[in-house]
Amino acid sequence: MNREQIQNLLTDTLKDKYEVLRWIGGGGMAEVYLARHRIHGALFAVKVLSLDLAQDERIVARFVQEARTAATLSGHPNIVPIFDIGAANGLYYLIMQYVDGEDLSKYLRRNKKLHPRDAAKIACQVADALNWASTRGVVHRDLKPSNLYLDNSGRVMVLDFGIAKATDVPSLLTAATERLGTTYYMSPEQIRGEPCDVRSDLYSLGVVFFELLAGRKPFDGDSYRAIELAHIEQPPPDLTQLDSAIPHELCSIINTLLQKSPAQRYQRAEDVIADLNRFGAGQSPLGIRPNTTTPVPGDRTTPIYPSPAAPQTNSSPLRAAATPPPSTSASPGPAPAPKSNIFVIFAIVVLALLVGVAGYLYWQKSSSHNNTIATTQPPQSTSTTQQAEALPNERTDKLGHRIVLVPAGKFIFGDDTDPLSPNGKEIAQLDNFYIDETEVSNAMYKQFCVATHRKMPDSENFESHPEFPVTNVSYDDAEAFAKWMGKRLPSEKEWEKAARGTEGRIYPWGNQPWTDAPASLQNVDSYPDRRSPCGAYNMAGNVAEWVNGHFPVGQAELKNMKQVLGTSHFSNEWKVIKGGYFGSQHPDVEWRCYMRRGFPRDVAVSDKIGFRCVTDPK
Repeated sequence: MNREQIQNLLTDTLKDKYEVLRWIGGGGMAEVYLARHRIHGALFAVKVLSLDLAQDERIVARFVQEARTAATLSGHPNIVPIFDIGAANGLYYLIMQYVDGEDLSKYLRRNKKLHPRDAAKIACQVADALNWASTRGVVHRDLKPSNLYLDNSGRVMVLDFGIAKATDVPSLLTAATERLGTTYYMSPEQIRGEPCDVRSDLYSLGVVFFELLAGRKPFDGDSYRAIELAHIEQPPPDLTQLDSAIPHELCSIINTLLQKSPAQRYQRAEDVIADLNRFGAGQSPLGIRPNTTTPVPGDRTTPIYPSPAAPQTNSSPLRAAATPPPSTSASPGPAPAPKSNIFVIFAIVVLALLVGVAGYLYWQKSSSHNNTIATTQPPQSTSTTQQAEALPNERTDKLGHRIVLVPAGKFIFGDDTDPLSPNGKEIAQLDNFYIDETEVSNAMYKQFCVATHRKMPDSENFESHPEFPVTNVSYDDAEAFAKWMGKRLPSEKEWEKAARGTEGRIYPWGNQPWTDAPASLQNVDSYPDRRSPCGAYNMAGNVAEWVNGHFPVGQAELKNMKQVLGTSHFSNEWKVIKGGYFGSQHPDVEWRCYMRRGFPRDVAVSDKIGFRCVTDPK
C-alpha cells in the first residue's frame, strides 16, 4: 500500500477531529502525516506504523507500550511528547505535537559542522532531556541527529523517546541501511546486547556532540559490523587534531562521554550538564535556526521540509499529538483567518485558548483517574544528594552479580487505594542502599546450598533452568542466603522505593499495566525495558518477593491459607510479599508496587515466591 492509500485510510480514521493535509516524512518503521485540528486549526503530526510491521503482533504490542512510556515524559521543553495513540482501519498511529523546524541531520548536511558554542548548547539541552527521562526510568537508545529537531526559537527537541525500542524485535524488514544509520551512534554495551541505562544514551550523545564539532562521525567503516567493532575496540579520533579551534574543555567532555566502559563515563546526565555549564553552554537559545518553510493550513502543495540532497531511509521528521497541554506546546500552527477581519482573528484565538485549556483539564483528569499515585517527585535534600554522588551507581557482590544504588532521599510510599497500606500514601525517607539487580536465581541459590550444605529447593526447574528465579524457598531460607552473602532482605520501604522510584509510579516501568505479559517464569534478567528506575529487573512479574515486613493476620487469613496450602501446619507469623508473579489472574492490580500481601514465614513455600537482597554502603 502506497503513502497516498495510507493517507486515505488515515483521513477516514481521523475525519471527525482532524483534517489530514499531506505526507511529511518517514520511511522504514513509520510514515508521518501533517494534520490540522478541525476546530481550532492547530497543526499536528500523525505517525503511522508501517503496515508491514503492523502485521507482527509483537511489534504492535511494543509500539503501543513504548508510546505509553513516551507519553509519561510530557512537560519537558526539549522533549516532543506523545499525547494520543489509536488503532483503526488496520492502522496504528501516534498523534504528536507539530513543531516547525528541521532535524539536525539535514542541518549538518547543509552546514557540515557547528560553532562550538552552539554545539555545546545543543548537547546541554539534550542532556537535560535525557536527565528528565532517566528519572522516569526511560532510556532512549536511538539518539542521533535525525532524532534531534531544531525549531524556529533556537531550541532542540528530542524525538522518539522509547519508540525506537519497537524495532528491537527481529524482522526481515530491517534493511542494512537502517541498521547502519543507527549503528553509528550505538554504545558498546548496546551493540553487545547488554542492558542499557542513561549512560548508553550519554555515549550516543558523545557521538552526536563529536559530529556537531568535527563535521564527521568518530567511527566509520564499510559495513555495520566494522562500525560496531570500532565502537567496541577503537579509541575515538583526537578532536584537537581534526580542528585545533575546538576548545579543550569540550574535547574533555566528549572523551568522557565516549569511554568504552559505562563505569568510566559520566554516571548521570546532570554531571554532563554541570561541565557544559562551566563552559558557558547554559539553556539559552541557540544562535542557529532551521531552514524550513512554515506550512499554510489548507495549502497541500508547499513542502513542509526541504528535500534532502540524498534520500534518507531512516529520517524522523517531527510529529505531533492530540491537543497538548498549553505548557508543552512548542510551536502551534496558526489557524487560517482573513487579515482584514480582526474580530474573526480574535474569536479564533480565544476559541483556541479555550479548547487548549479544556484539553489540558481533560488530560489532567484522565491522568489522575488512571494513575492513582502522584507523579511529582518529592524534593531531595542537598546533603543526601551529595552523599549519593560519592557512591558508584552499581557494584558487584561476592558472586560477581550486580547490585544497584538506590540514592538517599524522599519518596512516595504506599497508596490510599490499598487498604493494607499501613498509613495510606505517605512521603517517606531512606538513606542510600544497594539492591540486587535481579531476583536470586537458581544458580546463585545452588552455590549457597553447596557451600552451606543446606537442602536444595523442591522445584522442578531448579536444575534445568539455572537463570530462573529460585522459588519454593521460605522466608527463613531467603534470610539465611542473604546472611551468607553479607546482605539482608529489604524492608517494605526499601523494596518499594527501588521499584517505584521517587515519583511514586504504579509499576516499575511507569503507570500503565503490562497487557501482553508472559504467563510463566522467565530468566531473572528478562525484559530490560521494564526495569525499575534504579535499574532492577522484574520487580513486578516473574515471582513475588519476600520482604522484611510483618503482615497482620486474623482468623479469615488463617482459614484461607489453610485452603491454599492444604494444611494447618504453618506459622502464625507472616511476612510481606511484594511484586506479583507471571501468571497472576489480575496483574494490572496485583503487580502494583504498593500492593502488599502476606505469607507464613517458616514451613510454607510457594512456586510463586522468590526474593532479592539489599546491602548498605560500606
